[in-house]
Amino acid sequence: MKVLKLLLVGMLIVALSGCTPASEGTAVEKVDAGDSAGETSSSRVGIVLTTGGLGDKNFNDMAYDGLVQAKEDLAIEFDYVEPKVVSDYVSHFRMYAESGEYELILGLGADQADAIAEVASEFPEQKFSLVDSAADLSGVRTVYTDWTHQTFLCGVIAGLETKAGNLENANEENVVGVVLGMEYPILLEGVMGFTSGVKYVNPDAEVLQATVGDFSDPAKGKEIALSMYNRGADFIQHIAGASGLGVFNAAKEENRYAFGVGGNQNHNAPDYIVATSIRNVNEMVYNEVVLALEDKWVPGPTGSGLKEGSVGYSVEGSNVVLSESTIKIVEEVKAMIINGELQPCRTIEELDAWVGNNQYFQ
Repeated sequence: MKVLKLLLVGMLIVALSGCTPASEGTAVEKVDAGDSAGETSSSRVGIVLTTGGLGDKNFNDMAYDGLVQAKEDLAIEFDYVEPKVVSDYVSHFRMYAESGEYELILGLGADQADAIAEVASEFPEQKFSLVDSAADLSGVRTVYTDWTHQTFLCGVIAGLETKAGNLENANEENVVGVVLGMEYPILLEGVMGFTSGVKYVNPDAEVLQATVGDFSDPAKGKEIALSMYNRGADFIQHIAGASGLGVFNAAKEENRYAFGVGGNQNHNAPDYIVATSIRNVNEMVYNEVVLALEDKWVPGPTGSGLKEGSVGYSVEGSNVVLSESTIKIVEEVKAMIINGELQPCRTIEELDAWVGNNQYFQ
């Protein structure tokens, strides 16, 4: 225990001047907070980022931005850690919990579920929230969005445009694709959301699917995307974290199209990214802090979708101009989902029957 206390004190002192190695390949940073009058908050939040780390222009960056906003609005302090491998998750969660200094400890992504559950069982009085997981974990609040809602509308765009040939770089092959980072159940629902969106307006379209096996390998993401474009795909949705940046590079190289995911990614390649399947991770993280500070935090799973405004699509910042008819159809379909008239398909086993019962053009 004496060694642990010395370690924590040393980490916090050094972190005041930036990053410090907590273990090989790991950095911890402390961000001091205070309101505009200089008052220092007594509340601190800790977050364990995913192995993709900051700079992924996606999941981790959005979560970090949510805490920066909480720092500005709520006068909190927050610490973050960037693990390099999944096996580090448990030690990082335990480090935060053992300190007893955190109002809330946040995790990100389904691959942290086992680690956060293990540590939460050891510290039942500590608040833990896991963002982007639908798992039901004892003592943990899990927050997730409906991935089928998030990607369905970009699927509708792809299905319409690959068939219509309105866009300069589209072809006549009637093939589109999805590149996945890892095959987690919640992300596979995102694949099915996109796929069922395509099939809803274009049931004869072929939807290619491949997995990078990593959220931080843009080189492999690009390689997979190039293969899909060479097989006839003209639109690819990525659900691959930083690996998805490789999809954008492939789209530019092959003069084809892509869809972003998470925060608006259209600015990354505005001539080639048609739209982004939006998910407001920053707001999800921010709201978890608010609930903890206001003593409204309750463990258990909670989800949201198009109706709650937590997901959607955005063409803002894209130079790819969609036809008025395409936008009209997408907005009609969006309203149908919000009103409960249409539910995207969730599993591959259900897809054929779903397509048979759900087609926009009857």
